[in-house]
Amino acid sequence: MKIDVVGSMCTWTKKLSTSYIINDEILFDTPQGTFKTLFEDYDILKTNYIIISHFHSDHFMDIHLVMDYLYHHTKKKITIIAPKGCRERLSSMFKIVDITYLENSFNDMFSIIEIENNKIIKIGDYKIKAFKMLHLNLDSYGFTITHNGVTVGFSGDSAMCNNVRKIISKSKTAFIDCASLEVNNKHLTSDEVYGLIKEFPECKIYPIHMSTFSQPRLDELGIEYPNQADVINVV
Repeated sequence: MKIDVVGSMCTWTKKLSTSYIINDEILFDTPQGTFKTLFEDYDILKTNYIIISHFHSDHFMDIHLVMDYLYHHTKKKITIIAPKGCRERLSSMFKIVDITYLENSFNDMFSIIEIENNKIIKIGDYKIKAFKMLHLNLDSYGFTITHNGVTVGFSGDSAMCNNVRKIISKSKTAFIDCASLEVNNKHLTSDEVYGLIKEFPECKIYPIHMSTFSQPRLDELGIEYPNQADVINVV
């Protein structure tokens, strides 16, 4: 499985927030400011599926730009996998940015699969399982994605919880939130990720969604992390 790391940081940094392209056809999260990089550096016309982990701006805000580009440049139908309420949020967004033609032709171009904890979605050659994460009180999700016998895990935004461990235990490689210095109910810390690396040696764990606070601590601990524009192949 090929993972393009479009962005690897969190909001309060100079670099792009966390986003991935999986096997050139799954776009995972669409943070604010990401579309320019997606347009310039990737062939987003290959996109068949869009996954949204939750509705914070650093995971969702550029989706209308992606949808608008696809609408004007391809005729294929795109599947959006997202928490409940995505359709209503998109309708509001289309009105705010004055692209109501997407609203009028939505069903011809896009379909939405709503997710909930432990829901399994089979699309194309992929099996995707959703896991409810601990991120404040939000409807926020992580995922395992399986393709050709290889499973990769993505925590999305999450503090430490049982589902973080479940995702890692089922994955050959996992991309795990690491934005915080202190333990809280929003994000994992560098030291917590270090503990997970020791606990699950059979899984290659990459810290992701890093901050200017957590990244230096990762360096101190000697933990490898992906950078923007990296390509990781999991076989």
